[in-house]
Amino acid sequence: MTVTDTAAGAAVYSPFFLRWIYDAWVLNISNSYAWCCLAAKQRAFYSRNLASARPKGGPFRLCDIGVATGYYLEHAPIPEDSEVTVVDLNTNSLDAAADRCVASHPGVTTRKVHGDFLEPDAGAALAITLPRLGGEKFDAISCMFLLHCVPGPPARKAEGLQRLAPLLKEDGVLFGTTILGKGVEHNFFGNFLMTAYNKNGSFQNWDDDAESIVQPLRETFADVKFEVVGTVLLFEARKPKTA
Repeated sequence: MTVTDTAAGAAVYSPFFLRWIYDAWVLNISNSYAWCCLAAKQRAFYSRNLASARPKGGPFRLCDIGVATGYYLEHAPIPEDSEVTVVDLNTNSLDAAADRCVASHPGVTTRKVHGDFLEPDAGAALAITLPRLGGEKFDAISCMFLLHCVPGPPARKAEGLQRLAPLLKEDGVLFGTTILGKGVEHNFFGNFLMTAYNKNGSFQNWDDDAESIVQPLRETFADVKFEVVGTVLLFEARKPKTA
């Protein structure tokens, strides 16, 4: 797979956009008025899943894929001896999220990995594999607002999630959020943004519905929960069958 295949959704994340626009426009305005799923709701979802996955012994290991500005990392209850790996196709996002994590959690060990969520070849340079991520499985893997930014069809996105199962500990959790294109009703603002973003390649999600994401997760994990808030799918999967 070439980098250009999945690069369109990541290309918008320039240092200027990440520093001055993303949090205000995407997390606050768009979440509130276009997608109707508040950033506070997603922040609580993120923090709850991290808290539930803390190990009884040893450092907490988190892999955050599709990190944007690192907003959720900053506000999450991450223990100070944790190991956090941030993964993104955009190196600007990697730098922004890692810096934000270090500033808010100075006791955390942070690793940056340039990776492609959709890369199916484990031997490829940008593949997301355990050796590239440090060699040890994770307590939690997050994919917040990732799937709607990567090329479809939705089955391809679900396969990307399924490939993460072997990276997770037996009692770990894979969770995330994504904006749906089917099976939900977009308001005028949301439909306007969907049209514009799908046209310029920032989004590729007109065909994404909840079941196309959730059903493959059920095939790979023994415990899957989800809800749709506004036009956003929130999913969490535990007990990987490959663990």
